Amino acid sequence: MLRWAIVGVTTFIIDYSIFITLFDAEDGPIRSVFIANFIAALFATSFNYFMHHRWTFKSEEQHARSTVKYLLTLLFWWFVGTTILKAVIVAGLDPRLAKFVPVVVVTPFNYFVLNYLVFKRRPTRRP
Repeated sequence: MLRWAIVGVTTFIIDYSIFITLFDAEDGPIRSVFIANFIAALFATSFNYFMHHRWTFKSEEQHARSTVKYLLTLLFWWFVGTTILKAVIVAGLDPRLAKFVPVVVVTPFNYFVLNYLVFKRRPTRRP
């Protein structure tokens, strides 16, 4: 679980840094929460997938199979997280703080989905 946390924190730093750099509702290069969050997620997700596949879960799953499961899971949680993010920004929370809110909601579910559905290990055979 420590590896999962290290990858998760690093992924969040990548995601957060890109989102905050891109999004500013008044004078930033991107004024859409969804677009800025999508671009940030593209970079963060690439890092996250490869680190979890090889290092965290040491998956033996074929990339073709695990990538599809990962992307479907990601799409669902990205939509949930971005919807929460948009709602708290519209409610008046500073985007620099708002970016933390979806993490609290999504993270507990994400670990179990990744561990048991996306990067599950094959059971070891006993002789």
